[in-house]
Amino acid sequence: MISFFEKWDILIAEYIHVKIKNPSLDFLLSRVNRGEIFIVITLIFLYNSNVGEFLHPILYISILAFINDRIVLIIKKRISRKRPSLKILGKENNHPDLNHSFPSAHAANSMIAMILLVFIFKISPFFLLISLFAGVGRMFTLHHFLSDVIGGWIIGFGMGLFGVFIYPYFQTFLNIF
Repeated sequence: MISFFEKWDILIAEYIHVKIKNPSLDFLLSRVNRGEIFIVITLIFLYNSNVGEFLHPILYISILAFINDRIVLIIKKRISRKRPSLKILGKENNHPDLNHSFPSAHAANSMIAMILLVFIFKISPFFLLISLFAGVGRMFTLHHFLSDVIGGWIIGFGMGLFGVFIYPYFQTFLNIF
C-alpha cells in the first residue's frame, strides 16, 4: 500500500518530469548544484564578512557536515528508498550508494552549513536561500522526492541547532591549542 506522502511525492516527480525537466535545466543544475560550488560560495561570503578568523568557521562547519553526512548515509541505507530517477524514469544505476533517496544529503548538508553561518558567524539570513536552492535543484533533476528534501532540511536544521549549542565548547577546545 502506498502512503499519502509517497503518492504526493510521485505526483510531484511526474509533474516535474513532464512539465519542468529538460536537458538545459539538467545541465545547469548539475553544474551549479554541487558541493564544490557551495564551498566556493561559502568561502566568498566568509571572506567578505566580518567573522575575523577565517579557518575556524570552515573547520567547524566541515566537521559537523561530515558527521551529518554520515548520519544521513546511515538513514539512507536503513530506509533504502529508490530515487525518483529510478522510480519515475526507470533508469538503472549500478552504484549501490547512489540508489538511495531519503533523506537528501545535499539538503541536509546545505542546511547545516547555512544554520551555522547565519546563527554563529552572523552571515545574512538571505544566505539560507542557498539551502532552498540546493533542495529544489535536487527535485528538479529527479534525484530526490519532495519528502526527501524536506527530511534532509529537517535533519540539517536539527544538526545545525546542535552545532550552535556546542560551538562554545569547540571555541574552548581551540583556545587550548
